[in-house]
Amino acid sequence: MFSKTPYSVYPPAQKRPTNSGFTLIELLMVIAVIMVLAGITFGISRGVQNAQARAQAKAELAVIAQALESYKSKFGDYPWVGNSDVAVDLNRRNASHGLMKTLVGWQAVDGTQDGGTNSLGQKFTHSKSVLDVSKLSLSQDWPTSATEASPSGTTYFTDPWGNAYVYIYKDPSSHTLGTSGGPWERFGYILFSLGPDGKASSTGLEEASGEMSNFRDQDDNIDNIYSGE
Repeated sequence: MFSKTPYSVYPPAQKRPTNSGFTLIELLMVIAVIMVLAGITFGISRGVQNAQARAQAKAELAVIAQALESYKSKFGDYPWVGNSDVAVDLNRRNASHGLMKTLVGWQAVDGTQDGGTNSLGQKFTHSKSVLDVSKLSLSQDWPTSATEASPSGTTYFTDPWGNAYVYIYKDPSSHTLGTSGGPWERFGYILFSLGPDGKASSTGLEEASGEMSNFRDQDDNIDNIYSGE
């Protein structure tokens, strides 16, 4: 009789262990893809935020412009607020404060303060506001109670980037109340936001006359947002 023999006299082949991890190259590729996607997402998000900020600035400029027209209809002219150099932050803040104070009725068209006497010998008493300040952004909370009569110089209109809105119209030092003409030759006021870069160049802007030759073409002014545009 034949004895039974196994089907194979050789031991079964051992399975070669497999490595389920990523190689260094694969990891680097994954990281690179994630970085690219993150960059695209960040760029889109930043673009959306910038577009929203610009839309807000245009809306706020429209509110100020409407108040300016109401003021002119009531008092005969826009608020006289000078700004010798828009490149200087303090000048911009002071001008924005002067504009705000005039529109809320605590400063006369020529800058005469409440209780003061203008160039015609007339005493100025505060008038009714033509502006709802709650529709605008301010550098600080609106003052209350007794101090509301005369908001401090640190309170002014700000754009979505936290910078003062720029306003210029007839420097009071160059004009006399009750007279026509004068050095201001521009039709209307100057009102704009500095835009995302928060910068402004005074090159091309003549504060005395209101002329803006090549002003908008300056590198710091290209992203400015102007009232009515």
